[in-house]
Amino acid sequence: MKINDDLQKELSLQNLRSLQENQEDTVSSENQKASFLKCIVLILGTALMFGNNYSFDNPQALQSQLIEQLDITISQFNLLYSGFAFPNIFLTLVGGVITNILGVRTALIGFGLAIVIAQLIISFGGLYQNFWVMLIGRIIFGTASENLLIAQTTIIGKWFRGKELSTAIGYVMAIPEFACGLNSFITPIIYNSFGHLAYPLFFSAFLCFLSFICGVALCILDKKNDQKQLELNQEVHTNDKVSFSDIKNFTPTFWTLIIVCALQIGSYTPFLDNANDFLQQKFEFTYLQSGRLLTLTYLAASILSPLIGPYVDQVGKRRLFILATCVSYILTHFLFGIMKSNHEGNPNYVSIIPLILLGLSYSMYCCIIIPTVQYAVPQRVVGTAFGFVGMFTNTAMTLFPLVAAQLVQNSLDAEQGYSFVGYFYCGISIIGLGFTISLYYFDTQHSSVLDFVNPESPNTEEQEMLKSQQQGQKEKLIEI
Repeated sequence: MKINDDLQKELSLQNLRSLQENQEDTVSSENQKASFLKCIVLILGTALMFGNNYSFDNPQALQSQLIEQLDITISQFNLLYSGFAFPNIFLTLVGGVITNILGVRTALIGFGLAIVIAQLIISFGGLYQNFWVMLIGRIIFGTASENLLIAQTTIIGKWFRGKELSTAIGYVMAIPEFACGLNSFITPIIYNSFGHLAYPLFFSAFLCFLSFICGVALCILDKKNDQKQLELNQEVHTNDKVSFSDIKNFTPTFWTLIIVCALQIGSYTPFLDNANDFLQQKFEFTYLQSGRLLTLTYLAASILSPLIGPYVDQVGKRRLFILATCVSYILTHFLFGIMKSNHEGNPNYVSIIPLILLGLSYSMYCCIIIPTVQYAVPQRVVGTAFGFVGMFTNTAMTLFPLVAAQLVQNSLDAEQGYSFVGYFYCGISIIGLGFTISLYYFDTQHSSVLDFVNPESPNTEEQEMLKSQQQGQKEKLIEI
């Protein structure tokens, strides 16, 4: 009997071990499937903005040709960018609310399709050399583009949370920036091959269509994943109703953060809008040389973003990195302002240094500041939060190019004017530094959550820090 009992115990133990091994294999298999699924989401989310980013800077790559063939001034040329940004001062907030209410998938498909249509309008404007048709297309393109970015960031935030978010954003921003570099390199080549504005513009429309297809595939995959989670009785993120009280309760940390966002992106995108002419007039590069050199900025951003994102996810300290980003922008634009041309007919290749620094600055902005916004608000109102980010950033992107154009037009010569442009953006970056310093104060008063490795799940040491801060705040209230 004892032998039988021992055998039964041994068999029970073996069955238990076998069951545990099967469970471990099942968990491992599910984790592998989840990782593979996230990888596909990351690829599709990246491709979603490829056509958009490639097309955005078509005017910059064709600046001289547009001014000459359309018989427009540099101020009119800058309207192609200000017109892109101006409607979004108001409409990105609407787009953020739409993303929250109608759902991120509806937003992705709707805004993605609008981009394809807008780029076709721009292309026909180029075909018939009609500036006003192009401007209408750019306005539609800008409205859809900024809202598509909100939807993209929201869906990436849905799939990648906590310690994965900066890493994911780093990869998502890398390839689209590479697309901007390709535009600066390929668009002049296409134009020189065919000698007409329509060819490079219609090629951009084709890339926008391919990105739209990727967006549709992403939405199908996201919907199937939600259905699977419902079948397994798991929680699915949904877009809860947004009320005014949610917006009213946004913290000073959030408002300060989006001002920093606006000033930093305002020191990047509007500058690059005129960078082709900037390099020609100030540093004596040819049209083709300028286009190729500008790829360095985009390549620097695309190469560094996948490196910076994972590092930030490992160490936290986001406030310090935001400070470093501001300093990088200040140094970049100061160099652009102070550098001179050779005045010997030879290009000033030292200007490559600030071009690469500009790419570094933007990669830090994408990998640090953009993910940080999602930590400053509740997850269910992320779309609305990014709507406010769009409102502030597009205000900067509307006004700054107009100021820069006036600085060039009212100067003795183009070289002096573009030096003033460098100093102007340097001043903007210094103001951003001031707001970043105030961010330290507001976040410390609130929770210091931005410096945590995983703001959504603080470790033991960070939890103790939170308790200590909360206790200190209570004591201050009692004293008052």
